[in-house]
Amino acid sequence: MESFHGVLENRLYSQISWRQWVFIVTIGLLLVLGVAILISSVTFLHASNNDVPDKCAGPWKQSLQESSQGELETNPTTSAYVETLFGDSCSGDDSCPENSVCESGQCSCNLTYIAHSGKCYKVLNLALGKAVFGSSTMPGRKATEGWENAVDGRTKVRDFNLIFHTGFELYPWLSIALGGVGLVKNITLYNRIDNYGRWLHDVETRVGNSSDWSKLSTCGTFVGPSKTGQIHTIECGTLLAGTIVTAKIVKPNYIKDDPAARGGRNSLVLEEVVVEGIFL
Repeated sequence: MESFHGVLENRLYSQISWRQWVFIVTIGLLLVLGVAILISSVTFLHASNNDVPDKCAGPWKQSLQESSQGELETNPTTSAYVETLFGDSCSGDDSCPENSVCESGQCSCNLTYIAHSGKCYKVLNLALGKAVFGSSTMPGRKATEGWENAVDGRTKVRDFNLIFHTGFELYPWLSIALGGVGLVKNITLYNRIDNYGRWLHDVETRVGNSSDWSKLSTCGTFVGPSKTGQIHTIECGTLLAGTIVTAKIVKPNYIKDDPAARGGRNSLVLEEVVVEGIFL
């Protein structure tokens, strides 16, 4: 026969196990209910977002979408867009880049522009106000005096002190330091207007990056002889890149009736030198 203490322990064990079972079942039901509520909420939010995307996103997203749409409308093929370049085929001026026109089915730069890397750039006087160096100076002048007159922008000058004038030598020259790398299209020489214009002859022009004449590329030569007051533009043919532009009389003087020209001596005298091109 079970003792009193044994019966009491069995009853307590049965009572505790039953309560634990009820607790476990309750917790399980609560977990199932929570999961069901969570799934329902997610489904509802997803459906709402699909119905009204702009309202849920807020004004900032709508503005961003409108901005992006505007860019796409402006450049509908941005990823594949290639700008029409100089030299490309064209059907009209509107199909050519800025500062160019359509001529004979091809884009060409306007007269005062030159092409570089497929675009047209405004031609500038690259020499204006730049540093000038000469082979010599006119007798009676100080060293370097008057060299700057070649690039001061003044023409039709009658004042002898306002023109560039070397001494008397076989091969006088003038060099201009552009102050940067330029693409030179042409070089224009302005002869003096006071007198003695015939002294300007056989002037060769070169472009490059050296003070060494032999290392420069030839732009062209004015053979002449010139006349007083004449202007001579020497076209380079192709664009020449460089930081130095030099003009040099390359043949002995042809003049025989002037004692100053004895022995073939020359003197390079100019009002102005204009170097047309663009800076890189």
